[in-house]
Amino acid sequence: MTRFCWLPGFVAPVAPVARRAWQTALALACMVALLYLPSLATRSGAQVPAAVTTPWYGELDAGERQLRLAIEVAEEGGKTIHRLRSFDEGDRRFPLDRFSDGGGKLVFEIKATGAVYAGGVGADGAATGTWTQRGQELPLAFRRVTEGVAVPRLADEIWAGTLDAVVQKLPLRFRVGKGADGKADVRMDSLAQKMGGFRAERVVVGDGWTIKVPAVKGEFAGKLGADGKLTGSWKQGGASLPLELEKVAADAPAAVLPEKRRPQTPMPPFPYEVREAAVRNAIDGVDLAGTLTLPRGAGPWPAVVLVSGSGPQDRDETIMDHKPFLVLADALTRAGIAVLRYDDRGVGASTGDSSQATSLDFSRDAEAAVDWLRQQPGVDPRRIGVVGHSEGGLIAAMLAARRADLAGIVMLAGTGVDGGRILVSQGELVLKSEGLGAADQLRRSRIMQEAMIDAVRGSDADADPAVLATKAGTRIRAELAEEMARADAEAKAQLDAAVADGLRRLSAPWFRFFIGHDPAADLAKVRCPVLAVVGEKDVQVDPALNLPAIRQALAASGNADATVAELPGLNHLFQTCTTGAVSEYDRIEETFAPVGIATVRDWLVKRLAAN
Repeated sequence: MTRFCWLPGFVAPVAPVARRAWQTALALACMVALLYLPSLATRSGAQVPAAVTTPWYGELDAGERQLRLAIEVAEEGGKTIHRLRSFDEGDRRFPLDRFSDGGGKLVFEIKATGAVYAGGVGADGAATGTWTQRGQELPLAFRRVTEGVAVPRLADEIWAGTLDAVVQKLPLRFRVGKGADGKADVRMDSLAQKMGGFRAERVVVGDGWTIKVPAVKGEFAGKLGADGKLTGSWKQGGASLPLELEKVAADAPAAVLPEKRRPQTPMPPFPYEVREAAVRNAIDGVDLAGTLTLPRGAGPWPAVVLVSGSGPQDRDETIMDHKPFLVLADALTRAGIAVLRYDDRGVGASTGDSSQATSLDFSRDAEAAVDWLRQQPGVDPRRIGVVGHSEGGLIAAMLAARRADLAGIVMLAGTGVDGGRILVSQGELVLKSEGLGAADQLRRSRIMQEAMIDAVRGSDADADPAVLATKAGTRIRAELAEEMARADAEAKAQLDAAVADGLRRLSAPWFRFFIGHDPAADLAKVRCPVLAVVGEKDVQVDPALNLPAIRQALAASGNADATVAELPGLNHLFQTCTTGAVSEYDRIEETFAPVGIATVRDWLVKRLAAN
């Protein structure tokens, strides 16, 4: 689980023997920041329209990022549709609501992401105004486009390569142009993640290049060879990974990656009602935006709230173009169960800040969603359940432990032991699944993880992460004395950087709570029906570790209706898989295995819809 669970996040690296083994293991830490690149959009955009005109083009300066934007107009089904095209977010399109460009004003809204733009049009035909989103106000000017579609030139030169970060291959691109001051203006794009426009700083000395990207705390250092290629390494979060960059055509199209096949993603028209939802968590002052799908007919219908896994998630729990919550909500609503799913706080159109929140805070968001659902026309307030995935399963148990009005909960890859044990288990299984499971590697990984986790577990909330890193580092060096004696200075420096970065992450409120929280204490208080399932090949929430603990806790509670099961052949996302490795998630076209959907649907229909 953890920030690695669902989106790959912190896994402690193994200590060095051979340089390549050291660098490869540290890649898992490197993955964290790349997979959490900030996005102004967050929710997937519309498909490319067949024919468009482009009346407006602008560039949004967001500090460490600059996004190139265009407003497009298309005629579809007899209606005029306006979209915002974001060239640096995978060339995605976002439907515009409340669009107007008359009367000397340019105004639009993107309800899905909570963004609003309002600008005045001057005598020169340009619009000058403000982009507002999640409490931020940024200046944004649009100019009129008189001919053709506004596809801005990418740069004077482009250097591209693919970073092998163990659990995912990340195509990176560095665009080099000239700024207004005549100096090099460099931008970095992470193409597979559909994140781009990150400002970078390049220094060239002879044949040596250094490119720093402050937004992700990453740096490329390499040398230009006789073959015209830049050979070097990408450093981030204590990791140093080989990276080779090659110069490509400067007029290469902005969208260079093919769309991924996700055949299970439901497409309209739907045989049920779809409503926008606005949920207020009054305790924390958070407004959650979501979607309620409701079967057609008189009702009242049973209903469930979907609670996402760890890390910033949208209402569809989108990852690598998979939308598991959309797939699950569609299946359940077709079976006669209303479903509420919502953007996490600080994501999409939801307000709030997730960076300082813990699972306890997120449980109040979920509880507010349950209370909102109870008040909706067409929903039976006596038949409401909670379905949580990963961290969401832990939250479902929290809610069921403190309120007796839930009709049932479903824990999809929910945990049964404390977060410290989950982190160590996860680190070992992830390494094994990626072919890095040699006994000595696993031993070193465990030593490092346990040293860092114990340093946090035994400290005060305001403890200095640097002090904790020193404490953990001393223990690691003592327990790995023989290996450290053979390590060179660079490897030792990488170890220190990785431990420092790891302790900085583990000292965050979310990790502190997770490490110390034992879900068994909540499960022992749960009296409502429970379905707890974990995939047989889940490397993030080990079924062998978690399912026995869940069974034992539910037995201690005297729960008379508890189903705890392992689903053969499925991974953490409940995809049919080969190894369960995180690196498979993207390659698998299936979003949610039919057997997984059927297990959840049939259990809920029997417990909720039949009552």
